[in-house]
Amino acid sequence: MLAALACLFFAWHFGTKGLTRVPLANHDELRTLSHIFGRSVDTPQSLQDTITNVAANSQQHGPLYFILLNVWARVAGSDLFVLRLLSTCFALLSLAAIYRLARISRLRHQALAALFIVSLNALFLFYSRELRMYTLLPFLVAWIVWCYWRLLETTERVNWWTWLSLALGCGLILYLHYFGIFILAAVAMYHLLFARKNRRWIHIVLALTGGGLLFLPWLPTVLKGLEGFSNKSFSGMNAFESLLSLGNVYSNDFWILPLGALIIVVWHRKLLGEPQQFLLILSFLAIAVLLLANEIKPILIPKRLRYMLLLAPLLSSALAIAWSFLPRRTPVQFLLAAVWILSFFTYSQNENSYIASKRKSLESLHAPPFYTLMYDPNIEVRPTESVLSLHPSRKITWITGDYYQKLIKPSNLVHIYYDGGGSLTIQTTKQPLSSLDDFVSRHAAFWLLYDPQETDERSMDEIFGWARNYYRSCGRYLEETHAVVERHVRDSDPC
Repeated sequence: MLAALACLFFAWHFGTKGLTRVPLANHDELRTLSHIFGRSVDTPQSLQDTITNVAANSQQHGPLYFILLNVWARVAGSDLFVLRLLSTCFALLSLAAIYRLARISRLRHQALAALFIVSLNALFLFYSRELRMYTLLPFLVAWIVWCYWRLLETTERVNWWTWLSLALGCGLILYLHYFGIFILAAVAMYHLLFARKNRRWIHIVLALTGGGLLFLPWLPTVLKGLEGFSNKSFSGMNAFESLLSLGNVYSNDFWILPLGALIIVVWHRKLLGEPQQFLLILSFLAIAVLLLANEIKPILIPKRLRYMLLLAPLLSSALAIAWSFLPRRTPVQFLLAAVWILSFFTYSQNENSYIASKRKSLESLHAPPFYTLMYDPNIEVRPTESVLSLHPSRKITWITGDYYQKLIKPSNLVHIYYDGGGSLTIQTTKQPLSSLDDFVSRHAAFWLLYDPQETDERSMDEIFGWARNYYRSCGRYLEETHAVVERHVRDSDPC
């Protein structure tokens, strides 16, 4: 029990640690906010407006996550920490569901191994603190597979809730993300090829079919999205590259782990119980379906491996089955656990991890570190003061500016950058400014904010010189690797 709680605590700590330290900048999170708040960034839209917005502007996604986030924002608030916290909660739910799924073998140490493997998976934990649906995917997959096994394993009467759960799970996973169809296809293939053909078999078919029919109202939206998707060309991976990428993602780039697991499972194949065989076969079928689909249209793309989090319950259970055959409480297991922990921290800073988790592309989308003004107790922005952020070449999107304007509540949020032609450009969220002189005439005090990794006096010497000519610094309130915050007032005014 302590080991399971330690895994959950680590996932919680890692997830919540980054909820406020990561600026709101990437396209996916901004798109999520637009679905929830529209263009007002004030209060959540109605649920109908959110659904309409998703259908019109994000046809490649189902509306379920955005509906849940809309409800969450109404209850918990629209603070960035609170909004991202929902993904962390989904991550914990997924861990619990994966543990429960792995327990179908009735081997507690196998379930603990699956929990341990996922709770230190770099890709899973990265998305446990982002405004996206990916940490809810493993929960629904584990839910569906567990319900299916529960109905399949026994000929005795099963309560109605299990049947309803299977049908609902099949419908909900499609409303969450269309890639859920690959898991449903794998379950259907298993049911067709390996399940016993009896009356229960027919009833399960009806439950799976009923769940799929729940998705019919959204199908026209999917077809419209597929029209645009078919016209796009993606640089996908071949079967070998796909398997290698999946192996790296689910082994924290410790590629010998899945290879060793495969050898162990094959070596002990005669000792596999029926639940273990079920999980292994279903894992194989899910990967086979994905590879086949990828041959038809590239869907396995290095920077989009986040979609593959739907494999987390199956692959972690498969790895845990191999782990369960190792001698228990021996140096071998403790050494393997230590290596897994080390691989997590190493892979988290690895180039491959940056590509798989999309952080590579996010590096070019950094917003100014506005979060420091919201969560640092030593900084208090008065309503009469403005916030001036700097960047040599990047503007901020309207929703980023409006969102932080609402939460920080300064007199004006001002961002200065150089456009493609090298001209000084001023963005504002409230009162428009025509020039730097206009800024001086309106603002007696302001907070200066920038990322020192991207902005310094050499890159924007004109602005820093202007600030020294008209204002004096009251000192740096914060100086970190990615954030500098200073307060400036007019020369005649006290700090």
